[in-house]
Amino acid sequence: MRTRRAETDLTWNGAAVTSKMVGYKATVTYTDAASGEADSLEISMNDRDRQWTTAWMPKTGDTLTAAIKVYDWEREGDNRTLDCGFFILDNYSFSWWPMTGTISAVSVPADSAFRATQRTKTWEKATLQAIGNEIAARAGITLTWDVEGEPITVESVEQSEQTDCEFYMSLCEEYGLSMKVYAQKIVVYDREQYKERDVAGTIRESEIESGSWNTTLDGTYTGGEYTYTDPNTEEEIKVTVGTGTRILKQSGKADNKADAERKITAAVANANHGATTLSLTIMGRPDLVASQCVTVVGIGRLSGKYFIDSITHTVGGGYTMDMELSLVEAMTEEVIKDATERLAAVGVMDSPEYWVQHYKDVANLDGLILNMATRIKTNLGGSSITTVDDALDVLTRTGVINSPDYWASKHSALAWLDRLLINAANALTE
Repeated sequence: MRTRRAETDLTWNGAAVTSKMVGYKATVTYTDAASGEADSLEISMNDRDRQWTTAWMPKTGDTLTAAIKVYDWEREGDNRTLDCGFFILDNYSFSWWPMTGTISAVSVPADSAFRATQRTKTWEKATLQAIGNEIAARAGITLTWDVEGEPITVESVEQSEQTDCEFYMSLCEEYGLSMKVYAQKIVVYDREQYKERDVAGTIRESEIESGSWNTTLDGTYTGGEYTYTDPNTEEEIKVTVGTGTRILKQSGKADNKADAERKITAAVANANHGATTLSLTIMGRPDLVASQCVTVVGIGRLSGKYFIDSITHTVGGGYTMDMELSLVEAMTEEVIKDATERLAAVGVMDSPEYWVQHYKDVANLDGLILNMATRIKTNLGGSSITTVDDALDVLTRTGVINSPDYWASKHSALAWLDRLLINAANALTE
């Protein structure tokens, strides 16, 4: 049987250098961010024969490309490549003894003016896409516009002593769009639209080496209010979206009510994104990239559909990924499907398809199924529980449910629910 392996293909100023890295115990770290910051590449090595401080001494402004390649990864013949993109070397350092070096690069255009030169310009009656095209062309790269719907047009917007990078990123964020630079392209997309897409893959509990989860209500909103002055009538106008008590209030410039509504909707969405976060370390998966959605299953009520905010790939003596995720939806059908399949595997239910079809028919049944699957890892093979009342007692004592009275009133609301409760209780007793 072949052993899985991972490596990083590197080019430096257009020349392949992968073979030169052999023997230097190099570790390559690639951080793929969904938006708001540049992707980054870091190479750490042991400069055992002092080549990197002499003939191979790097220079800021050097160009690099990187690709992570895996061989026989999940099975024999499973060979895949993740293109990490194009980078500009912007920092390097050495320390000793022993002599080690770290080289850092970022995914920005070769034209440094994109991030360094402050400009002042007023844009009139321009779409965000047209502004992006002009900025990209000035930087010598292209714009990839992946936003559905009508063009977003601004009557007037000023770039005042700002770099092209910070101006355009701020403008996109104001209208609810995300921007990043990847592989010599400015990429603009709508994160909320991306959240509605199908998931790119599933991460199972068995894949997770470590993780942490957090949720907060602080800084989240149920609606928003935007106040602006009508440019034609000088009248103060308020536009509201959503309802509830946690209202985000903003004031500023807007061309009209639709423009104001788009801005406050974007502000609320930006504030609410990341209210529930999940951090995971897993074995490397080159099929996943930032800005996709994944389903995480097998971790109880923490399971769900998540948006990938960033992935940090580390290749060197192995291949792992550190992922930062934001919750999109908790009780998805895929989460329930995974839970029913695991319950069927341990003999608690016979037909997982039935429960996937009917889990919405009784309130809280989705949570019950998820709790059972989380708690019942193996079937202890009990058979003494024959009534729903006894089953509810066991399920309460073992932490599967906390409201036996509720399930006592609901167990006859769906065929086979009483049998499911009894089977689960027997699986938890000997």
